[in-house]
Amino acid sequence: GTSLAKMGTASEMLSHLPFVTGKDGNYTVLGHGTPEIYINNRKVRDTGELERLRADEIVSAEVITVPGAQYAADVPAVIRIRTVKQRGQGWSGSFRTNYSQGSLARGNGQVNLNYRTGGLDIFGRAYVTRSSFYGNSTSDDRLEASSVWDVHTQKHYNQKTDYFFGTLGFNYDFNERHSIGLRYEPNAPFGNHQKHVYSDVTVKKDDEFLEEMKTEQVNQDKSKWKHSVNAYYTGNIGKWQVDVNADYLFGQSEKLQQITNNGEKAAESTSKVRNYLYAVKAVASTPIGKGHFSIGTEETFTNRHDLFLQSGFSADADNHVKQSSWSAFANYSLPLGKWNLSAGFRYEHQQTDYYENNIYKKEQSPVYNDFIPTLSANYRNGDWNLNLSYKYLKGNPPYSLLNSAINYRSKYEYMTGNPLLEKQQNKAFLLDASWKWIYISTWYNSVKNSITTVSQAYNDETHPGVTIIDYQNIPSARSYGGNITLAPKFGFWQPQATINLSFWDSDLEAIGINYDWNDPYWYFILDNTFTLPKGWFINVQGTYVPKFKQSASKKKAMGVVDFRLSKSFLKDDALSVTLTANDIFHTQHNAMTAYSIGTSTTFTEYYDHQRVGVTLSYKFNATKSKYKGTGAGQSEKSRL
Repeated sequence: GTSLAKMGTASEMLSHLPFVTGKDGNYTVLGHGTPEIYINNRKVRDTGELERLRADEIVSAEVITVPGAQYAADVPAVIRIRTVKQRGQGWSGSFRTNYSQGSLARGNGQVNLNYRTGGLDIFGRAYVTRSSFYGNSTSDDRLEASSVWDVHTQKHYNQKTDYFFGTLGFNYDFNERHSIGLRYEPNAPFGNHQKHVYSDVTVKKDDEFLEEMKTEQVNQDKSKWKHSVNAYYTGNIGKWQVDVNADYLFGQSEKLQQITNNGEKAAESTSKVRNYLYAVKAVASTPIGKGHFSIGTEETFTNRHDLFLQSGFSADADNHVKQSSWSAFANYSLPLGKWNLSAGFRYEHQQTDYYENNIYKKEQSPVYNDFIPTLSANYRNGDWNLNLSYKYLKGNPPYSLLNSAINYRSKYEYMTGNPLLEKQQNKAFLLDASWKWIYISTWYNSVKNSITTVSQAYNDETHPGVTIIDYQNIPSARSYGGNITLAPKFGFWQPQATINLSFWDSDLEAIGINYDWNDPYWYFILDNTFTLPKGWFINVQGTYVPKFKQSASKKKAMGVVDFRLSKSFLKDDALSVTLTANDIFHTQHNAMTAYSIGTSTTFTEYYDHQRVGVTLSYKFNATKSKYKGTGAGQSEKSRL
């Protein structure tokens, strides 16, 4: 019943929620970070899930800035989507196709089918997409070692990938109290795909011209299938509501890289990754006294093997990580008049076994035992709502950052991971308030071991002029700020204005970086929707970020304006046609200067943001699947 229902898909709708920014599956809750997204309590694992859900099938979308104890300790925010509960028997389905044109064309098509008879649902979907990628950049890099090296690079790159996503499953309701289900999801690219990067490089040493190069880089991804399976049971046993989920995930990839400088082979490498995951999560909840109590456990086992082979510019690497984790959690919420008090805890035990060339590395195999509390107090009185919360957050580094392989990016730039990275720890205090159409959110985070990118000289004797980029932990940092969103409604026009102000203060000197700015970071959004008669709908959204200096970087101003026009037809808006124009003024550039240990880089880059597109969507006898699986091991899936 709101303008959000006219936003096409869930993917397009999310960035129009208060405090949420981003698109194409990459979203941020301002001041909190990247949220986990759930549809009917089931974790969203790929962009296609959001693309396949129509916005007008959504009842509610809830932004949670302090996730409870049932979520992993590295989840900073959650968006929970609940869909319309449709009734009916027999066949239902939907079809959708999209085409957009920028520097390169993109398109996708999908078919969703569902058959319902009695308590049995059988469902399947197929989604194919052409994902094209184009970009260009200019950079000026300086390295101060025994000599001063200046490298100027102009680069452009393109890539096309054809991908398939599938789903096949069933769920069965024995009665209103018990339900089971199984879901299998395969996905893979069609064939092998290549990314081409072309560069013109000019090098100076101590302000004297040294050389010019024309560089071509070819990255080839070989087609590999990925598979995931989810099974669930949900039901009522006495006064207890029980949910049990089991997940299996298997994935592999193989990437080949070839680089030539002035037509001569400079480097070759092969990177192979193979991983799998098992996870089980069980939650039970029941009323106790005037409140509600829930308790649960989650177990996850992850096995990841990275093999890196190269032509002699660095060294081969064989990294194998096995990780097992076990957690138990409980939460109790108690309403007291206009107040609602909630307290929860989560205990997590995590053990990592790290191997290099099949040799166990004790110093890279940490064991963590964490007790994670969550506290909140909520006050509601008419249109007023106030919430004060505290939560401890931790973040394990992604597995890709724990790899010790040294990758060749160019003749003068290498990149590697850091197997010694420690977990990031946050103590977050939050105060949120709202009144009718005014929403306010404030926060203060005390951060330990924040992960940052560091660049420095690789080896001044054996590799003069080469910079290596890796990752390190910042011992301490602070993040604080606030947002305000105003969302009044004037007839057919509903504007939504968001202002974000945040600060980041970190101890970079502890890792050898002698820059530490803390200018205010402003973020402005003006989102205008016009709901017109006869199924017409218009949306114009503008974003602006002024220039600022924070940590060891200076960013230039950036802005973007997107436009959307749609028209609905037939009964229940079964058919819709949408026209879009993104980055109308070609202004979504990323430009900044970053400083590190004896290095600096100034660059401007632009991806293929400016696009026009058309979408056709049709649904018939729309009975939604009653699948109730919520998934397990979500945090580890994200790390993989």
